Amino acid sequence: MDFSLIGLSIRDKRVYEALTRMPEASVRKIAEETRINRGSVFESLKDLLAAGLVAQVLYGKRLMYRAKDPEVLREILDEKRQELTRAKGSVGAYIQSFAGQASDPSLFHFTSLYKGDEGLAAILRDVLKTCRMAGAKEYRSISSPRVSRYLYNNFPHFSRERVRQGIFVRVLRQGARVSEEMGSAESKYLGPTPYDTGCYTLIYGNKVAIITINEYNDTSGVIIDSQHFADIQRQMFDAMWQGA
Repeated sequence: MDFSLIGLSIRDKRVYEALTRMPEASVRKIAEETRINRGSVFESLKDLLAAGLVAQVLYGKRLMYRAKDPEVLREILDEKRQELTRAKGSVGAYIQSFAGQASDPSLFHFTSLYKGDEGLAAILRDVLKTCRMAGAKEYRSISSPRVSRYLYNNFPHFSRERVRQGIFVRVLRQGARVSEEMGSAESKYLGPTPYDTGCYTLIYGNKVAIITINEYNDTSGVIIDSQHFADIQRQMFDAMWQGA
């Protein structure tokens, strides 16, 4: 099952499935079982608790977690379906209320903030959508090995979909040289010494997405919607590309 349908990530799914294989477990035990760091396990447990898929059990000062019956998933999906039905009834009127206000496209140039695996997937979906709507057949990227480890968690088939849409990518890579299969792509490495800033940049259409990762491996990103800013970033990228 795709947990994104109920607002949860692939990481949340891994934590839940690990719990179903154990009567109950501590954060440490779940981290060992899933090989996910404790901080991320704790964040997933908060999401699973909020969704009603996990329960807490307190033994003195020791907090344990156990998975609830998977049948709860059916109930959650039914609730989501009802919410979507209600939303469809009002979204048309809401969109129409903006008619006549968007004569100046610059009104809708903005910066959006995204967090976690689902936020990264939203950024990747925006790359494909923006390129498709603009008829763009190429975008640019400055990669980060640390960010790349998590970038495709909720969109594992991104590269396949990009290739299917005929979109080429030029990548300036940080870190040690690795052999990586990427269709419709060309890569160069930044500098002779491997390093990783923990910052991943995507330049596409009239947008620039910047993704960062902290010491706890929590990811966050922004999409800056500005033709002027995107053009400057493209010029800087092309200069680095020529020198790489």
